Amino acid sequence: MTYESLKENVKRMQEIIGESSEFTNQLNLINNSEFPGESMVSDKEKKLLEETIVALTNQFTILNNSIPSLLEGISFYKKLESSETKQTPEPKQKLLQVSYKPPQKDTKISFTITDAEKKEFLENLSKSNLSISKLKKKYSSVKEEEFLSRANPYAKMSNRFFKKISNNLIAKGYFEKLNKSLRKINSNFVLGTYLSMILFTTFLSFLASILIFIFLLFFKVSLTIPFVSIVEEPFIFRFIKTFWIIFVVPIAMGILVYLYPTSEAKNLGTKIDRELPFVTIHMAAIATSGIEPTNIFKIILRNEEYKYSNAQIKKLMNLINFHGEDLVTALKKVSAASPSSKLRELLDGMATAITSGGSLYQFLDKHAESLLFDYRLERERYTKASETFMDIYISVVIAAPMILLILFVIIGSTGMLINFLGLSTGTLSILIILIIVLLNIGFLAFLRMQQPEL
Repeated sequence: MTYESLKENVKRMQEIIGESSEFTNQLNLINNSEFPGESMVSDKEKKLLEETIVALTNQFTILNNSIPSLLEGISFYKKLESSETKQTPEPKQKLLQVSYKPPQKDTKISFTITDAEKKEFLENLSKSNLSISKLKKKYSSVKEEEFLSRANPYAKMSNRFFKKISNNLIAKGYFEKLNKSLRKINSNFVLGTYLSMILFTTFLSFLASILIFIFLLFFKVSLTIPFVSIVEEPFIFRFIKTFWIIFVVPIAMGILVYLYPTSEAKNLGTKIDRELPFVTIHMAAIATSGIEPTNIFKIILRNEEYKYSNAQIKKLMNLINFHGEDLVTALKKVSAASPSSKLRELLDGMATAITSGGSLYQFLDKHAESLLFDYRLERERYTKASETFMDIYISVVIAAPMILLILFVIIGSTGMLINFLGLSTGTLSILIILIIVLLNIGFLAFLRMQQPEL
């Protein structure tokens, strides 16, 4: 056995320590009833945690027992044999290299154990893997429906036609920004699949635009009865007027689908920013008790009011619980993929405070004051902007259409509108009413997007 075998054993032992530590902390929270008044977990889940810890401890012990034999195999010198050792040689333990593929992972894990303990190790390994899988179903933030949604029919169809093209483009280093946006919004689709969907959507739009072009080539649409009529102008003029549809429609659809993750990431970041002042105040209040930093996030997760911030905190806890990351590393990883710049500042600041040994409470308290001040300024800006929107609404949506309608009625009585626009007074009135309805709907939608949720 080589130095690599020893290195693999030590690496696996470190992973076991991380997993055991997390499950032990979870069990301690249950036993100590740190959160009174709440039903933590059932006795069945408590027993499952205990069995997992025992199985992991047994694995650690067996791996540790193989280290002396591995060290003998990589000694820098060969021990001289005395006459006594020649007469009574000690039987050496036979070492075996074992490899297995953990569930939901692509890479295999290898380690070396003694032949005598192989059966016991594999039994404990099977128990721990089964128990961890059950615990993941309980504590992981990703639901089964989200996994199933990744294999939706549209994504499958897109990959069938454009998977090779998408992979070639990604291999050349394109669309890194798109990949970051997908990760920020916790998209169910990987970059290759989403890029295939963009190409497939563009292709379908191209086919649809050809059909629309052919239709408009021979027919025209109008607001007057009949709504659809045959084109009477020369074919070449009609062709020039409608040919642009073949290119504009698919390009516009492709751009819209491409920009959706970026737009959604900005929208999600805005929602997190509006929750963050209250989340930080809550965290600062918890930190006054001197509680271990990881438990601060566990308590925050129990509050269902922080819908968007909790989604990011769940990612943090998953990195710690099931990927074996320490708190500082997990904070930095979640910060890098966060759609909110303010949340990135908060998580990076917490990582710095923990690493430097500073007061986490003082950092959270000062940061909460800063975020709350920004929140108040935002509310004041929205109040002033609402007054401006009200003036615009009265001028554009109420006063202007009424004046125009009166003018058109007066001018229409002279017959000038029919001669100039080709529209009767009744048709023009209906058209103005439709425009007013659309303006109201658009204005309400705009106000809804601008309105803070908290």
